[in-house]
Amino acid sequence: MPATNRELPTEVPAGSLVLAGSVGSALEWFDFAVYGYLAPVMGKLFFPNADAIAVLLSAFAVFSVGHILRPAGAVLLGHIGDRYGRKRMLLLGVSMMGLASGGIALLPTFAQAGIWAPILLVVLRALQGLSVGGEYTGAMAYTAECAPLPRRGFFTSLVTVGSLVGMAAGSAVAALLQYGLDEKDLLSWGWRAPFAAGVVIAALGALMRMNMHESVAFTRADKMEEAASAWKAVRLHWRLMLRIVALVSGANIAFFTGFVYLPDALAQRMPAQAGVIAGITAAVLMVQAMFVVLGGWLSDRFGRRRISFIFRFVTLAVAVPAMRYGVDGTIVGMVIAQMLFTIPVGVITGLQGALVSELSPSDHRCSVVSISFGTAIAVFAGNAPLIAAWMIGRKSWVDGPAIYIMVMVAISLVVMSRSKPVRPTDMK
Repeated sequence: MPATNRELPTEVPAGSLVLAGSVGSALEWFDFAVYGYLAPVMGKLFFPNADAIAVLLSAFAVFSVGHILRPAGAVLLGHIGDRYGRKRMLLLGVSMMGLASGGIALLPTFAQAGIWAPILLVVLRALQGLSVGGEYTGAMAYTAECAPLPRRGFFTSLVTVGSLVGMAAGSAVAALLQYGLDEKDLLSWGWRAPFAAGVVIAALGALMRMNMHESVAFTRADKMEEAASAWKAVRLHWRLMLRIVALVSGANIAFFTGFVYLPDALAQRMPAQAGVIAGITAAVLMVQAMFVVLGGWLSDRFGRRRISFIFRFVTLAVAVPAMRYGVDGTIVGMVIAQMLFTIPVGVITGLQGALVSELSPSDHRCSVVSISFGTAIAVFAGNAPLIAAWMIGRKSWVDGPAIYIMVMVAISLVVMSRSKPVRPTDMK
């Protein structure tokens, strides 16, 4: 049945807005991130191979599967969000993540089930990708719609802060497991613990979201089946979607390269220090969270376009030195690389939720934002660890990942310079 207008509060309380957006994203991204930070361990269990680089490539390939399925999740959940409501979309997303996480916790390894083990892992990673495809972006759209206009950038940045907190928690848990357990225990049962915990965490997220208000922007629109179709959104707004893909890809490529590939590649080279590496990454992610909030605040104060231009140029400037430090084989080098990426990537990702939500039409906002982000991650950013592992591990091309980042950031600058500025307006 098409959704109908209902009398709801004209303004969502700030506390509810933070809980619905940032806390929900933190809970869900914990589940999704744990696999990324345990990729070397998962590679040994599900892709046994004498070649360490092949093991890492295989593990990152499965990590990429979760991102490749994000556009499909964006179509599914974006359609639900536009036609049936943001609340239902976000509840379904977190429930799917909990189901996938519980399934991974119960998986047999390659030694126990042979080829079926990696096949089942791929299937469950695909389900996680479907979930995240609409969850994170749906939370951004919901928060942007509900936030007061003068603080829209600030409130929407908290969704990204939530995802960083979740990723930091995933990294911290990986650090505790790798530091506190010997290799035998880690490979036998330790790796399952965070995925099992993810079921409980996802259940808590679902409970929080059951009590959230629907956004007024949704309740005031008549959601006829065709009007809210994700496919119609693509037909009508594909040019806008391509612009958004270009705008969000560069910073996200830098993020996945600096905070997924670099720590995992270093842990592969220094297994005895894997716990320390994961712990440091968690700490740097929390530092980045402060710059995410700063990015949202600066965009409210000085304009999203202006701040975005400035920090995209900063990203161009730091890409090469960051990657050269990051691949020098030392923890200090990794930390320098991550800190160089932290400021510009944090600021850009802090303002991008409000920026793309304001670009998107209200009747198709969830679909436009989710499909655009999902495509950017699936095609460009989510594969960044795999691409970096191939460039550096197989081709010894140290500057390859930096050039990849710089090309995509340069494209985003061109797109921004050729686009008309969007004046923030009331989304209600």
